Amino acid sequence: MDILDNTKKVLENIPEKMLKVLYEFPGQFKMAESNLNSSKISFNKKFKNVLILAMGSSTNVVYRLINSIEIDRANIPIFLCSRSTIPSWVNKDTLVVAVTHSGNSIEIIEAVDKVLKIGSHIVAITTGGKLKEKAIANKDKNMMLIEYSVDILSRMAVGCIYVYIANMLSKAGAIEICGDKEKYMLGIDWNKVEKALTNLSKDLGPEIRTSNNIAKRAAVNLFGKIPVIYGSSMLTGAIAYRLKSQICLNSSNFAHFNTIPELDHDEIAAWGMRRELRNNFFVFFIKDKDSKEETLRRLGILQGILLEKKIHFEEILLEGEDDAIKGFSGVLLSDWISVYLAVLNQVDPTSSYLLDLMKSRFERINQAVNKSED
Repeated sequence: MDILDNTKKVLENIPEKMLKVLYEFPGQFKMAESNLNSSKISFNKKFKNVLILAMGSSTNVVYRLINSIEIDRANIPIFLCSRSTIPSWVNKDTLVVAVTHSGNSIEIIEAVDKVLKIGSHIVAITTGGKLKEKAIANKDKNMMLIEYSVDILSRMAVGCIYVYIANMLSKAGAIEICGDKEKYMLGIDWNKVEKALTNLSKDLGPEIRTSNNIAKRAAVNLFGKIPVIYGSSMLTGAIAYRLKSQICLNSSNFAHFNTIPELDHDEIAAWGMRRELRNNFFVFFIKDKDSKEETLRRLGILQGILLEKKIHFEEILLEGEDDAIKGFSGVLLSDWISVYLAVLNQVDPTSSYLLDLMKSRFERINQAVNKSED
């Protein structure tokens, strides 16, 4: 474990591309905001619902954060779909937001083709690829394009994607900014967010020793274990999901997540497993400093049961003056934890070998099926 206190060794084991993304994350929001200022996208109709077409960690965590950051109010139902089969209720009164960083996710491209036949309004959010080509070719069919240029892994683009999706939802009237923050884009002061995340980055960097670095300490606790991450609200649940996903993607380490109170009704029974199996797990509780009293009671009861079962656990506290800062701080912390665990696991946190293998095999099978049908 001493490797994490050897700054030179840590830097040798984290690709420069990943370090650059981690340090530049605080600026993603304002960069995306600046890009949107030149966008002329607007809507001249009222929508009855919204369908977000997307795959992967970034958009999934963005969807969860939009539903949990308490500065807006949903005026119409907003759904996330991560498959090529679209819901039967999608029609011309549905706003469809299609998101794929590469622009080439097969499921999203196939879903967009189906939506185009229905005649729904579509906003494509991508860096290029087939989705960009489709948006340009169908601009006369209510398909609009938000193109962004950033050289990062798709799983690290949470800041950009949050601003783009939330902005489209706001313009379409799907969400409404509440309270006294209407003067800010999406009700969030991005200068404050960037400052808070920049300060947090200073506490999480490779030069900070493990004893004073929460991300390094978390990675040490998780090394050689199967992480189980529990959230206790929509906000902490979003971060629990993010940490789980990044551990799987960046650390090549299986992980699991769930939220209270759902886990109280079924998953809790699994902790009655044999002792030798329980020893393989380490539990992290994601807590909000502003948690409700009822939530804290539930947490206390669950932690008491884990203590009785001699299951090791720790807490990660989300701090900040508002939900936006707490949520995005949790995202950044999750990313750093996963990268330090990758160092301990001796794996490349930028690798996407198995993801690429899965995609290439699926594409070959898909092409073979389409060819046989022809």
